[in-house]
Amino acid sequence: MKSKRYTNSKNQTKLEQSADKINYPRFFLLIGGLFGLAMLMLTPPFQVPDEHDHFFRAVMISSGQFVTSKYPFSEAEKKQAPTKYLKGSGGIVPVSVPYTARMVNQKLPFHPENKQKFDDLKKMLDLPLKMEGLPDVFINTSAGGYAPILYLPSVLAIMAGRGLALSPLWLMYLGRLASLLAYLGLVYWALKITPTGKIIFFLLALMPMTLFLSPSLSIDGLTIASSMLLTATLLDLARHNQQPVKRRAWFIVPGTLTLLALGKIVYCPLILLLFLSPQTFIGRDRSRLYLLITSLTLAIMSYLLWRQIKGMAAVPDVTNIPFDYTSFQAKDKLLPLLDSKKQLQFLQHYPTTIFTILSRTLQVQGQHYIESFIGLLGWLDTRLPVWIYISYPLALIAGALGTHPTGNRLLTEKTLLTSIWALCSGGILLGFYLISTPVGNAIIGGIQGRYFIPVALPLLLLFSTGYRSLIKTRHPLAALLIKNWPLFYTGIVLLTTTYTLWGRYY
Repeated sequence: MKSKRYTNSKNQTKLEQSADKINYPRFFLLIGGLFGLAMLMLTPPFQVPDEHDHFFRAVMISSGQFVTSKYPFSEAEKKQAPTKYLKGSGGIVPVSVPYTARMVNQKLPFHPENKQKFDDLKKMLDLPLKMEGLPDVFINTSAGGYAPILYLPSVLAIMAGRGLALSPLWLMYLGRLASLLAYLGLVYWALKITPTGKIIFFLLALMPMTLFLSPSLSIDGLTIASSMLLTATLLDLARHNQQPVKRRAWFIVPGTLTLLALGKIVYCPLILLLFLSPQTFIGRDRSRLYLLITSLTLAIMSYLLWRQIKGMAAVPDVTNIPFDYTSFQAKDKLLPLLDSKKQLQFLQHYPTTIFTILSRTLQVQGQHYIESFIGLLGWLDTRLPVWIYISYPLALIAGALGTHPTGNRLLTEKTLLTSIWALCSGGILLGFYLISTPVGNAIIGGIQGRYFIPVALPLLLLFSTGYRSLIKTRHPLAALLIKNWPLFYTGIVLLTTTYTLWGRYY
């Protein structure tokens, strides 16, 4: 005999499905695919933050260099080389790879007066990967610490391109396309699975910043999509708490949690969404407990194994291979001021300064966080119209208000969601304060709003009330707009975003 709670949960699901007859997964593929391709083509090469470093890393992996290593500078070279290169790690790539990154850049970052020239792109598209008579070079990459599996989509595309002897620029575009397809597939799956909050998933996945990152060689797109798929699967388990774990969850939850552990470990507290139905851990069905143990074990072992492998990197044999100093950003002046151990000691001696640091950071950087969360494109130098920054948070909250909670234990649910968001956000803030902030500084450095996209779902779910619009109208056009407002809204926002990109770079 089915329990009353399960019956209520089932009726609640039917109510939500009858109220939301919009096929959000299908519309996501349509809108996301269209504007994702537009951003892929309109965004000049390496105009996504750190994309050149991720491209170098993907090229290295495609040639079998799974672990980066330090370049064996001679004593004479150590006296001349900048500190960031001495401390960095990288691998060997054809000289055409960094050459392409330099030539198509055209000093675009932070210089809106400069535009991308189509002639430069055409020349680079014809450049051979192996330039006759020129040696390979060793180049550092800030993405060297990421596990190879995080680049799987782009690496497979680059390997196919190398087999066809395509130029480095073609390899970059192929890598972008593969990343976009992986993002679209994972988010589509999440929208199909989630029993609640489809509007929130839809709006977050098509937010200008999110969609801008998805067709890039950065791992951010895969990270965001993995967090959404993990969240959707755990919400589905909470909604159907009287049923055993579905077969697909045994693949999705351990797999996505492992990707998060290898890429951005601060998002791993999302696994705590399993406790949205705490009573299931003490009942006869222990499948959720086993799922938790399996997922944590795989994620922890993968994380520790990768750290071990990175630590065993051998000094490369780079005889007659020069070092390439390609770089888009200079951070040499900041490096001597960074010391995570001293920073931690400072916090231990003055623990009450944490509140001062947080308040000061939000006061100074609050607007930047909001803008870079919703959409600060290029190298964070291309702003969207102000109305998007004002309206998008309101749209997200409106979508959340129409979302039904996963169960009847509202206090437990809200407390857990708050805790998960606080753990993830606190981890982001603490990590950047220890690693990217000068010792004793009153403002946390290096943080961008996009880092909070994967944890926005738990925060938005706090607003879930199942509220439905009270606006009633008999006018067919008005009724259509009210019912399908997320589709029309995201379409207008992304059209504006595309126009902004065109005006910025061409």
